[in-house]
Amino acid sequence: MKRFIKLTALALSAALVFGFASCKPEIEYRDVIVEKDKKGDETAPANVTNLEATAKDSRILLAWTEAADEDVYGYEVSYNGTSAINRVVLPALDSKTMMVGKGAGGCYVSGLTNGTEYTFTVKTVDTSGNKSAGVTKTATPVAAAAGETLKIALTASVPHENGYTGNKSNTKVTVTANITTASNVSRVVWKKNGSLIAKTLLADTDAADASATNDNSKWTFDITATDETANGTYTVAAIDEAGREEAEQITIDNFDFTPPAKVKVTNAVYSSDLSAIILNWTEPSDSDYDHVDISFTSNDGTSDSTASEAVSLAKGTTNKTFSSIDGAKAYYTYTFVTYDELGNKGSDYTYKVSVNTSVNNIPEGFVEVTGTIITGNEIWTPSSSVFVSGRSLTIGDLYVCDHEVTQKEYATYCKYGSSSPSSSYGVGDNYPAYYVSWYDAVVYCNLRSMDEGLSPAYAISGETDPSKWTGIVSETVDGVTKYCGPSSANTTWNGMTFDESANGYRLPTEAEWEYIAREANTSSTTYSGSDSIDGVAWNKTNSNGKVHEVKTKNSNNLGVYDMSGNLWEICFDLYGTITSSTGAAGVTTGENRVFRSGDWQNDMECCSVSYRADDVPTCRDNISGFRVVRNAQ
Repeated sequence: MKRFIKLTALALSAALVFGFASCKPEIEYRDVIVEKDKKGDETAPANVTNLEATAKDSRILLAWTEAADEDVYGYEVSYNGTSAINRVVLPALDSKTMMVGKGAGGCYVSGLTNGTEYTFTVKTVDTSGNKSAGVTKTATPVAAAAGETLKIALTASVPHENGYTGNKSNTKVTVTANITTASNVSRVVWKKNGSLIAKTLLADTDAADASATNDNSKWTFDITATDETANGTYTVAAIDEAGREEAEQITIDNFDFTPPAKVKVTNAVYSSDLSAIILNWTEPSDSDYDHVDISFTSNDGTSDSTASEAVSLAKGTTNKTFSSIDGAKAYYTYTFVTYDELGNKGSDYTYKVSVNTSVNNIPEGFVEVTGTIITGNEIWTPSSSVFVSGRSLTIGDLYVCDHEVTQKEYATYCKYGSSSPSSSYGVGDNYPAYYVSWYDAVVYCNLRSMDEGLSPAYAISGETDPSKWTGIVSETVDGVTKYCGPSSANTTWNGMTFDESANGYRLPTEAEWEYIAREANTSSTTYSGSDSIDGVAWNKTNSNGKVHEVKTKNSNNLGVYDMSGNLWEICFDLYGTITSSTGAAGVTTGENRVFRSGDWQNDMECCSVSYRADDVPTCRDNISGFRVVRNAQ
């Protein structure tokens, strides 16, 4: 069984003393685990200090000096009055309790009854949920006589351009402060997360000045942004010529930089009679989706043409006929780019339509390998445990990825589980993806197939869309959702079916893998491409203890790289003893999956074209990856 190695410092020391066995599949390495005290932090944080309660009309301004604890989460504010609290900062815990974020230094409690005395309690809350004993203060809101107070009312607006009428922006938000006072306003300042104490904010050198309009009671300022971190709470403070001062807050949630989702092509037809390609697609579900731009290139079997000028199609249009198609071309590639009402741009979505299948149609980064019929009477050097005597099978023509799937390619569709590539072992666009399991690999295959308009090879209960598989793990960042398989063994996933006729991406079967490694059975070298390991394989003797970028050793005679060494490569098959009656997709019973090729960490023996290994379908480690193949068209 193939085993992955995770060594703590203690385990590594023991390994250096006692030595490692010559090849990973023949020895089990165990973690040395140091148990930590799992009891949580139960120490109460410190109280706030200098709590002040300032009476206002129908509200109280609470201000305090924050606790010095490093793990402060926020402050719980409660009171014993009878009116429901107005939650102005964070969602309430109940009708008379709310949380105020760390750094605010205070808050308003609004909606109170003038003339009623209230007792307010502020408790520090840390990130473990512990609370301080609390500090209390009493105050009574009072009705202010007309002309004695300064009041601020804040509103936010966004640009309305090119017919846009919503309340979102990806450029700027304008805040208007409407100020009521008996004297002229002399100054207005603003700051994100600024102090609610007007005197403090007015003296803050980091606070920015608002601009007066022709009407002295109306002041404005613009908030510009390049991402959604500009959303949040902004404090505005004003002072008039009589010395009256006040502060008020406004929550800005108008900035929107989330790109729309992609369209998905549902049908594409090339008509030689009409010299046309007809495309149909589904639109993204985003409520603010606006239009899609479509451009295309053609390929003559050698290179792509210059991209066409994009045609823009408004929301509601889900098909397009492209005429004047050159039937001598191998294929046309259409690129769809979605936009929302603000102009936020979605990721490119490409779809390839074959036109002349007699023209070379090999995908970029792949080589075509001509198949064969294995009769079961061949003599193999080195000897084979896959092509055993009497086992007859057909290997079809294949497009074979000339490299192990890279970290950049993997990240286009998938996320990692608990661990992801690091500089300790090799990280970068051209490094192969590791910490990926058999489950993760089949998810990648189907997602990439769907994205490129190909037929997915794998299905669970008849469903080929991995996003709908029970147990799939997803994560959405900046509007883009990526997936990986489950971390625990899953019997439903283990029963996944394989459509051998599909034209989408898939893992090679073990027979296909060994056929490619043996250079379409034209070679008898020990390693794929050579009897000398240094020229073709990263292994224990030359890797310097880490993974290497793909295609940095010599390829085999088919033009395929790293078929020996660098990372173990996951095959589709279940692992088991192969006999003359074993089918083309391997044995039909078992739990573990086949791993081939050897890796950067183990001895030369593991890198042989004949060496077999196995591991559980959930195995994610720093020595295993995968490559993909497709049925040639």
